[in-house]
Amino acid sequence: MSSSLTGISFQSAAIFSFVKEIGRGGMGIVYLAEKHSEDVSDLVVLKTILTTRDQQLDSLKREANIAATLRHENIVRTFGLESIPFDSLPTEFKDNLSVFIHKESFEKTRGSEHTTNIRMGLTCAEEDSDNRKLLGRGKDNAGKRLFLIVMEYIDGWDLRKIHSKHIKAGLLLPVKFNAFIISRICRALEYAHQYIVHRDISPENILVNDQGVTKLMDFGLSVAADQETFELAGKIQYMAPEQVLDGYVDNRSDIFSLGLVAYRLLTGISPFFPPSGMNFQQQTEYYGKMLDKEIVPPHEICVDVPEEYSQIVMKMLAVDSSMRYQKIDKVGREIEKKFIYAEGFGPTNNSLAAYLKLFDLDFQVYDDEDLEQLAFMTDDNDEFVFKRKLQKELYTERGRQIMKDRRG
Repeated sequence: MSSSLTGISFQSAAIFSFVKEIGRGGMGIVYLAEKHSEDVSDLVVLKTILTTRDQQLDSLKREANIAATLRHENIVRTFGLESIPFDSLPTEFKDNLSVFIHKESFEKTRGSEHTTNIRMGLTCAEEDSDNRKLLGRGKDNAGKRLFLIVMEYIDGWDLRKIHSKHIKAGLLLPVKFNAFIISRICRALEYAHQYIVHRDISPENILVNDQGVTKLMDFGLSVAADQETFELAGKIQYMAPEQVLDGYVDNRSDIFSLGLVAYRLLTGISPFFPPSGMNFQQQTEYYGKMLDKEIVPPHEICVDVPEEYSQIVMKMLAVDSSMRYQKIDKVGREIEKKFIYAEGFGPTNNSLAAYLKLFDLDFQVYDDEDLEQLAFMTDDNDEFVFKRKLQKELYTERGRQIMKDRRG
């Protein structure tokens, strides 16, 4: 049967139309686009790379190859790699890339952008020279192409935005939804760790769509599960100690990073967030000093965090990787068994979607179906408690002191 297919192939007739810019990262700009093929249209995401250096092009192709093999409900789907000849790009588009490159180079030099991915081994001078070629300003630009990773479009919010919108509203994400989101990323990593170590677990790389499905994205810094690496890469405030101090990572490094995400959303505090104005070297020194201090368990900071969940998060955050959970699947099972489903009914994709809908409507509009989905969000008097208010009463005396010290 298969022999009759030998030699049969065809070129796609798909056309991609840029719609708008939807994000920027350490590697390039991310765009929303429409994919058209034979009168069928769909929305996709195009992630660009802003360099023609062979090393980074190889990295992009490796990312696309790795990501395209990952098929899991809780992982953003990658469809492949496309490219555009530089000569065909309109001047306005090139100018937009130029502004981005100038800003990114300035931020890397200044060292004030905490969330920019860090990758060692490339100087700003080298990068600037290659970017001039990319933008058509070099002599060797003939035949160069802009590469784009094609990914599924997720209609929803990333976790950083969800957190910041809650903070702006004077709230924190409810504890059980925090745990549910973390448990879904555990499931994503349980699958992904068969092949890779992600190395860049952070709130902006975790998405929740309108159906309440949590998804992990951005495998640009990932390495093969059996690959030994000592390259420093990621966002320093979400790195594991061995990642910052030695550059070494394995699957346990992702567990620590995910624990930092859970801690940040639970307490509003990021244990290793460096003060503004620090360059990279100062950030690593600051991180090392913070390692000498105790990470206070979340239940000793916020009065509504159950000790069962707090203990799980703290084991994820063991500085000595041998004392951490050794596999991410154990983390997910313990969150589900010991906390979110310990009493039976608990968070689901549908209930998370219902909560985010209510939050978006300032909890003013809801129906009986929403209340049924959120039946586990009641107090001892069977009254619904949707808002986890960011106020003095949420914090223990120790927690209030930590918050005060951080502001100082």
